[in-house]
Amino acid sequence: MTSLTNSPQKNESDSELDSLKDTVATQRALDYYLKPSVSQHTMEKKVFQVSSDVSQEEALLHASDYLRCGIASAHGAAEHLHGPQRDLLLSLAFFMESSKQLVDRAIDVQPLSAH
Repeated sequence: MTSLTNSPQKNESDSELDSLKDTVATQRALDYYLKPSVSQHTMEKKVFQVSSDVSQEEALLHASDYLRCGIASAHGAAEHLHGPQRDLLLSLAFFMESSKQLVDRAIDVQPLSAH
């Protein structure tokens, strides 16, 4: 019976780790987990950002409008397609229609805000 402490270590995993040391993916992972300022800085660069003074009602109304436009776009594009691509667009339209109904319901049940 051999002792666990006396058994030789395998070098295969060490060589695999060494090959990953200087890769771009490794550096990105290290930056993400060890340098929060780097990852936060890249996350702050947004193309679309909602202003902090937008009310909940305004946000819901805009979301409903965006969903309505998305539904119209999906249906319009589906008219020119057949088969699986058409099915995919119609299923997307269905999900957007369901989401729009949820948003519209949230607008309907929202208490009136005092102006």
